Amino acid sequence: MGKQIRWMWIATVAALACGDQDDGVGHGRVTVVVDAEDSIVEGVSAGTAVEQIADGWQVEFDRYIVAIGHVTLTLARNSEIVREIEESFAVDLATLNSQGLALWEFEDLAAETWQIEYATVAAGDADPIRHRSVSERDHAALIEQDATYLIAGRLSADEGMSCPPPAHADPGDATPTGERDTGEPCYDNPSIEFSWLVPAETTYGPCEVDGVEGVSVPEGGTRSVALTLHGDHIFFNGFPGGSEGGITRLAQWLADSDLNLDGEVTREELEAISPADLAELDERYNLDAPFEDLLPLDDLWTYVRAQLRTQGHFEGEGECALGGRAHDHDH
Repeated sequence: MGKQIRWMWIATVAALACGDQDDGVGHGRVTVVVDAEDSIVEGVSAGTAVEQIADGWQVEFDRYIVAIGHVTLTLARNSEIVREIEESFAVDLATLNSQGLALWEFEDLAAETWQIEYATVAAGDADPIRHRSVSERDHAALIEQDATYLIAGRLSADEGMSCPPPAHADPGDATPTGERDTGEPCYDNPSIEFSWLVPAETTYGPCEVDGVEGVSVPEGGTRSVALTLHGDHIFFNGFPGGSEGGITRLAQWLADSDLNLDGEVTREELEAISPADLAELDERYNLDAPFEDLLPLDDLWTYVRAQLRTQGHFEGEGECALGGRAHDHDH
């Protein structure tokens, strides 16, 4: 991965709590790191392996900015004892290396197990601290649009085509070079860009790894833990609530959303299309998103928002309760 630790600011809390710690135990500290899955830093390749995109497209991300923070630790044996750091940061995950980025530090914690929660936030409300990986312009846009993510990148395939739904397509002078099995005309479109400011505010936690919840604080030492964001969920063919064994990664639906065939998929285009408009979203897809406030998924912009709200993990592949509902992604 192309990540790099940058110590611009460390949000620290030593004694902000509800309730009191048990002074009969030792104490330690916890450093909380933001980490990016390889899919964000290295992109997602085309192929037949489980973590590749199965329909021939590959994906690269130029920017993958997230507003993240509001980290909370709760003593496992006493939920009245809470440590919280409210600061959030805007960070470009595409710039991080394998060590991640240390942003929060909790001091003077009882050397016991603490549950951990965090959030991806609405930047307009949270006013996240700008990390140096994020330009002033992008930071301002994130706040102005009250967005959680700024994601920019591209799909590419040597023989890539777009097959926009005829009822919404505006192909201009483009000549079809093929058609889908269902009869929709398709057009050569080997490279398709996207740049989106997406509202996807979400809470994650309590978090666990292999069924073990929380963070074990070492007496007299420091434990480092990672909040991990995955970058391939918008290419999932569903919203798994259990094992991810049946998940396939597909991108043709996004290529087909380039309604005017200009080589870019915009928010406006995604908002113009319902899942029922795309032949690509067939029986392979389960569109039952785990978010009542986004249901039904009336357009593909809402679909993107819903998938982005499932991306928060812990310590790589560890799981977190998702906005109060657990999700399980075994990659």
